[in-house]
Amino acid sequence: MLGAILQASTGLGSGLIIVPLLALVSLIFVPGPLVLASMALSGLMAWQGRREIDSRGLPLLLTFLFVGVVLGALSISAIPVQRAGVAFGVLVLVAVAVSAAMPRLERNIPVSLGAGVSSGFMGAISGIGAPILALLYQHEPPRVMRATLGFIFFLSSIAILICLHFAGRFGWQETGLGLALVPGYLFGFLVAPPIARALDKANSRFAVLVISSLSAIVLIARSLL
Repeated sequence: MLGAILQASTGLGSGLIIVPLLALVSLIFVPGPLVLASMALSGLMAWQGRREIDSRGLPLLLTFLFVGVVLGALSISAIPVQRAGVAFGVLVLVAVAVSAAMPRLERNIPVSLGAGVSSGFMGAISGIGAPILALLYQHEPPRVMRATLGFIFFLSSIAILICLHFAGRFGWQETGLGLALVPGYLFGFLVAPPIARALDKANSRFAVLVISSLSAIVLIARSLL
């Protein structure tokens, strides 16, 4: 619920704050259950703005994204479970740095290649792929950005779950945990608009980046110790 509300108010991916906090509860929530649950939010975003989806360069971007997903799924199968927290924490810090910098990126083939593969890889490893793709659409009208990213995340989530299943990281237990997270996403989506209007976007964004960073550092430290 908190992740959905903060995404609506700051524009940052909900996974940025959910991943380190959930991983501190249990590493089993990341990435499979989180990716499954987030499909409720991305699906609603895509359906709500289906007429606003920007299809320019989308097939190419999705192709690169799926390549990154496969690479990420192959990599996560090689990460020992007891060290997964380090990987999650480091990727959260990378995503925070990208979100804080917010460089302007043009949607050409080299940029789509880098952004697509990086986002797919990070999504499969940790469930956080949004910050990189958000850079490609940050200057589009908000409704276009929400709808397009929702559509991309929904399709990439399906690919991630399939790849994680074959990598041995997504089964019935992860499915049950993911479904248990869905109500929070849905409730957050419903209550987010009035709360988002009441929040100061700049301060909320800064708070998300700080909380995400501190949570990631604690997660890394706990995994190492």
